Amino acid sequence: MNNILSKNQAFELDKKTINNYNIPARTLMGEAGKYIANYIDNNSRLTTIKTIAIVTGKGNNGGDGFAAGYYLSDLGYKITIFSLYEKNELSKDSLFYYKKCINQKTSIVTNNKPPSKENIYDLIIDSILGIGFVGEINNYLSPWVHWVNQNPLILSCDIATGINSDNGMIVRDAVRADYTITMGYPKIGMCLEPGKTYSGVVTSADIGFPNIINKLNGIKWESLKADFVSDIIKPLERDTHKYKQGKVLILAGSKGMTGAAYLSTIATLRAGAGLTKTFAPASINDIYEKKITEGMTITCEDRGLGYFSKSNYNQIMDESDWADTILVGPGLGSNQDTVDLLELLYRKIEKPIVIDADGLRPFYNDKSLFNCMPSNCIFTPHIGEFSNLMGITSEKLKEDLIMNINSFSSMSSGVLITKYSPTLISNNSIGYINTTGNPGLSTAGSGDVLSGIISAFLAQGYSPLESSVISVFIHGYAGDRVSKKISERGMIASDLLNEIALILSDYDK
Repeated sequence: MNNILSKNQAFELDKKTINNYNIPARTLMGEAGKYIANYIDNNSRLTTIKTIAIVTGKGNNGGDGFAAGYYLSDLGYKITIFSLYEKNELSKDSLFYYKKCINQKTSIVTNNKPPSKENIYDLIIDSILGIGFVGEINNYLSPWVHWVNQNPLILSCDIATGINSDNGMIVRDAVRADYTITMGYPKIGMCLEPGKTYSGVVTSADIGFPNIINKLNGIKWESLKADFVSDIIKPLERDTHKYKQGKVLILAGSKGMTGAAYLSTIATLRAGAGLTKTFAPASINDIYEKKITEGMTITCEDRGLGYFSKSNYNQIMDESDWADTILVGPGLGSNQDTVDLLELLYRKIEKPIVIDADGLRPFYNDKSLFNCMPSNCIFTPHIGEFSNLMGITSEKLKEDLIMNINSFSSMSSGVLITKYSPTLISNNSIGYINTTGNPGLSTAGSGDVLSGIISAFLAQGYSPLESSVISVFIHGYAGDRVSKKISERGMIASDLLNEIALILSDYDK
């Protein structure tokens, strides 16, 4: 399974396992320690390991470290445990494995200061702080974390010390692990950057949790991988035609941002839509005509201003009957007359709709608009746009990312695609975290391409959630493939267009 847990879900799983299924915390801790020991002993990349130091905190995360030390000693490894707290400060279950290590005569050192820089071990096991960590690492623990990071190999228990388990944010002195053994299921914070990078190679340990994921509160998050996408996409029917392949109406672009209309339209066609109609302000229509050769364009009178306005409302609504899907937003600009036009459209359009970029502006100051939207709509904000939707700063949004995604689902029944690192997709109680993509996608127009792909699959009859999942994965995968041919740094949005078509050839068989 590819399940991923929030911090609250992980705590809830622990509590229900102990209270409802009568599996003691001590048993879970022992299984965690045994798994870590066997992982090290059976990992071909760790065959040269001779000396291991375990740095333990006072909570149950520290207890996992004591348990690991006990089982590693049993396997014949030379173990030194640095307990950062006296035994009377340890949690009850941690103390149990502390005593087992004492009885086994495993070396336990209780020091106020870390060893010297010259005292280096082949492997450090980090079990200082667990998934409950928030805030900053205190002045006592900070030198220990600094020492841990000086060692050549680090394995963290459950989560690397200093990573926020819900948002992936790190503190200044976070442990940068090479490996993380996470108990039961990965936590969201180790799937989001920079927590993802600081987690290293993540392995989920089966320590005996019952299969009760669907009974946990909150969005049920999963990792979005290739096999899931390939199970959704169907090959093209041999007798299909352009009308059957989906008709997409596109409201995008303005003076200075015609590229957004071009990229979103061509991406729509490259992702398999049969027909597109792209609205163009009359004064800049010639640019649309020259760039969008395979799609149709519709001229809208703009009085030479170069943007759409309320006067275009009837024309757009008349054309909406033709469409299977409507894409609104890329490059529309921030002119108030355009925003007013969008508000009118949102109160009337009943077709499946993808709302991106400037198309989100009407919702910033009028949350009642969400009530007007059909359930088959898709919102695609980046973090700045999402923070505007929620009425908070970007930093505050990122601090409580999962809570804000939950809050959005209470405002709208539509799909939310949060463009982050990586991208998250959520719809009511279902959530996916993408596994494709790289920093090279942080370039102008990349989001326009994504909105076009989504619109194409939505027009081809896939559900809003299916369209979102397919498109986000393929968009990121295209970025990964392009980055190997060009570079992450040098990638531009138009590089993705042909790559999308090449990737889709794998699904046409």
